[in-house]
Amino acid sequence: MEKINDIEEKVINTIRKLALDEIAEANSGHPGIALGIAPMLFSVYKNAKINPQDSQWFNRDRIVLSCGHGSSVLYSTLFMFGYHLELDDLKSFRKLGSITPGHPEHDVTDGVDASTGALGQGFATAVGMALAESHIRAKFNKQNMPFCDHNTFVLCGDGDLMEGISYEAMNIAGKFKLNKLIALYDSNNITMTDNLDLVSCENTQQRFESAGWNVLTVLDGENHKEIEKAIREAKKSKDKPTLIICKTVIGYKSKLAGQAKCHGKPFTKEETAEICKTLGVSDVPFKIDDDVQNYCKKLQKTSEKAYNNWLKLEKEYKQKYRKDYKVLFNGKDDMIERISKISFDKDIATRDAGGAILNKIASKDNNLFGGGADVAKSTMAYITEGGDYSPKNRSASNIPYGIREHAMSAISNGIALHGGLQTFASTFLIFSDYMKYGIRQSALMDLPVWYILSHDSIYVGEDGPSHQPIEQVEGLRIIPNLCVIRPADANETKEAFVMALKSQKPTAFILSRQKLPLINSKNIEDAQKGGYIVSKENKKLDAILIASGSEVSLCLEAKQKLSESGVDVRVVSMPCQEEFLRQDKVYQNKVLPKTCLRRVCVDAGVKEAWYKFTQGGGVVIGINSFGESGNGKEVASLFGLTAETIVKNVKKLMK
Repeated sequence: MEKINDIEEKVINTIRKLALDEIAEANSGHPGIALGIAPMLFSVYKNAKINPQDSQWFNRDRIVLSCGHGSSVLYSTLFMFGYHLELDDLKSFRKLGSITPGHPEHDVTDGVDASTGALGQGFATAVGMALAESHIRAKFNKQNMPFCDHNTFVLCGDGDLMEGISYEAMNIAGKFKLNKLIALYDSNNITMTDNLDLVSCENTQQRFESAGWNVLTVLDGENHKEIEKAIREAKKSKDKPTLIICKTVIGYKSKLAGQAKCHGKPFTKEETAEICKTLGVSDVPFKIDDDVQNYCKKLQKTSEKAYNNWLKLEKEYKQKYRKDYKVLFNGKDDMIERISKISFDKDIATRDAGGAILNKIASKDNNLFGGGADVAKSTMAYITEGGDYSPKNRSASNIPYGIREHAMSAISNGIALHGGLQTFASTFLIFSDYMKYGIRQSALMDLPVWYILSHDSIYVGEDGPSHQPIEQVEGLRIIPNLCVIRPADANETKEAFVMALKSQKPTAFILSRQKLPLINSKNIEDAQKGGYIVSKENKKLDAILIASGSEVSLCLEAKQKLSESGVDVRVVSMPCQEEFLRQDKVYQNKVLPKTCLRRVCVDAGVKEAWYKFTQGGGVVIGINSFGESGNGKEVASLFGLTAETIVKNVKKLMK
């Protein structure tokens, strides 16, 4: 066993040891990164403003492990720094029901600031956290009262920086001069398959420098003192984010050191014991030497002063600036009240209604902070008086993301994770596919991000099939925990925003480019239940027409035509299928009585989502092919989206 003179080196090796013990116990995990990245993680946590006893305090430094497959070493670091983890939790690594899952989950493990897994997402999420900090600092801090003033750290690897999302996110961070963002790059020159040179030829330092980053290099990634020195230097940056390139060895001190083989191949307990001896720490699984434990207890107290000072500041801030404090942490009731005062008296596109609602919310003290991927003024998701965020105007409300949908969704997650802000991200519905993983992460983490997606159907028209959404709405609906709302008119759009404000889930607003007739339903508040009766039958219920969005007005037109021929139908608007299906069976049966199975569902997209409402006795009118280029109404007619088609199908069912 090697003799270790530096207690901090012994702590780092103990962190490695515990990570290997976790992996050996689970017979599953990624030991290579655990051995290589430990000095970086130790250095970050030692120099971060944290409090393990209150891991969610608002002004803490945020720490994101973008290379989430290294979760074992993150858990061992959190344990050593005193977060709410027990040795039994480490022993349960990757096991069913444990709080130490295979990849970090922020709502599962104490101290995990973001769920990470897909490479690059964590890097972009950290950019969002730094962006949120800079905005709150500029808009809500008062003189001599740094209510929000902290750093964001992200640890990333070759895979993170190879993913395209990192290019988008690093450009945004550099353009906005997010100087409190510090990225530590685990540069071991190895991918899961082989040497990095096999798949990459770029110069990472020059790439980041060209995007406006400060770049520092630590040639020996084992030298934690040099890493700490680089972190201190990064904190001095006034106008640039910083990348610290740490030259490391994957699988350090193992027989597979420097080889791709140790990326995801668990070492046996015997191999783990041998590595522990080489590292100079106990080879007994999960045993920690007393001197290491005692030193870590001292480290746990390093941020107590900063934490206690902030608690005093928070108390004073809350008393002096009640309104600002409420806006940051409890402003949703005020937003809902403002929405209730909006009235629409003419036919408008639901994207226009959404824009009007967004601006009404922003008309007074608000915490709205979001933007669109170069199309905000077309999707109408733009706060007119909010200004455009820039290094010279950090208190502005609109984020000019540029044409970067991938990063926009992950950055929005970072803003939401940071806390204190209501964020929104906007683009055309067809491009939601570019954001899909970020949206999925919003749903996985229960983040109330607003995705404002316009140009919702083939009514886009002349732009043709490449821009006409067909499967996108259904693709969003099948994401668990995501609320997808496609309102039929301006008034339903109001209810959609109220639903989003009442929810802690992410919401996708599916909005039209074309004008939609005002429905003026007496039951409009029931839109918040996901589905409701827009127009009741007069006497006898012959059939039910069900739709969302622009197709609801088509159903109302068909109802009028059917009544002229003595057929009495009900029209149901279904803006949010998921919410309707969460209602009790009594309400569902009231809207869609089982006594009437003559049902026609209409959608300007794929049909599959609607068959659950026909109960085997109805018809779905929809589109299971790509669209065509031409006038929107003519394209819709080509695919049977007309009142006449609906009438024809109802009469067939009547026979």
